[in-house]
Amino acid sequence: MSVQRSEPVEQQTQVTAWELRRLRALERLASPQELADAEDAARIEEHDELEAAGRTGALSDEQARQILGIPLSRGDETYLTTADVRQRLGLPQ
Repeated sequence: MSVQRSEPVEQQTQVTAWELRRLRALERLASPQELADAEDAARIEEHDELEAAGRTGALSDEQARQILGIPLSRGDETYLTTADVRQRLGLPQ
């Protein structure tokens, strides 16, 4: 498969040879859009599993972006703190 995953949080899994052949065949037969959709779904599933295990807080910004398929920072981005967001939304501090 062509999805790149973040190595520090990736678990290794064994699959049968039949399952590997099946996945390779699906990849060959799928349209580019179907492959893109499957890769997006896999990224979201990986993030959800990490979140359910309580491990997303340990991810760096770069690792989270890589898992979710978001480009790395372009340099002109600014980040908001929780206090900034609460202030902008008019919520109590």
